[in-house]
Amino acid sequence: MCLYMCIHMTSKNISITEEVYKKLMKIKRENESFSELFLRLLKSQKDNMKRTFGAWNLSEEEESEIWKDISNRTGRKC
Repeated sequence: MCLYMCIHMTSKNISITEEVYKKLMKIKRENESFSELFLRLLKSQKDNMKRTFGAWNLSEEEESEIWKDISNRTGRKC
């Protein structure tokens, strides 16, 4: 009995300047893919935003509304 598993990973090409590439290379960890780097940076950005919300004394409803607005923007998923 043979089992075959087929995993299709979607990829996208993006254009960045040489300056941006050099800066990304400086912060990219050894054996870390660019996708992993971007996910790490995005998580860090979201964590920073969450800490900022605490400084505003928002209610849970207000914070939820802000995240919903951010998530609904085209091309942005938090």
